[in-house]
Amino acid sequence: MLYRRLPRLDLPGRMYFLGCNLEQRQRYLEHPQLAELLIQLYVAERDRGGIALHAYVAMPDHYHVLLTLQQTTSISAVVRKVHSFFAPECRQLFGPHPRIWQRRFYDHVIRDDRDLHDRWSYIHYNPVKAGLVTDAIQYPWSSCAYWETGSGPVICDSPR
Repeated sequence: MLYRRLPRLDLPGRMYFLGCNLEQRQRYLEHPQLAELLIQLYVAERDRGGIALHAYVAMPDHYHVLLTLQQTTSISAVVRKVHSFFAPECRQLFGPHPRIWQRRFYDHVIRDDRDLHDRWSYIHYNPVKAGLVTDAIQYPWSSCAYWETGSGPVICDSPR
């Protein structure tokens, strides 16, 4: 049975949960400089006014972000820009690779407070579930420490 892809919804002012895998689940993001680069690319999108960045986690082979679209920015344009700046840096470290990212990414519009809580928890406890740390606050490429202590390398935007 063939499934048709539904068009992405670009809803400025709405919050999105995003997830994207590296091609063939390569573990490029376990390298600190690439995990940091990915996070900083989303921060740069925020600083340009395209998104509000609420939460993030860079896992070894995938990442998740919770963001709100601003103005007329499209979710696909944001992801495309981040991925296009990330790929050359990855290739510089690991040599030429035909694809860095899987073709499609997952996006989900946050529907209500319960949905927000579930996605928020998923992002922050993903490193614990994967066995990378025993306490979510210990994982350096996550917004968990910022939200738990009020300080961290990236200032995140309130979801309210």
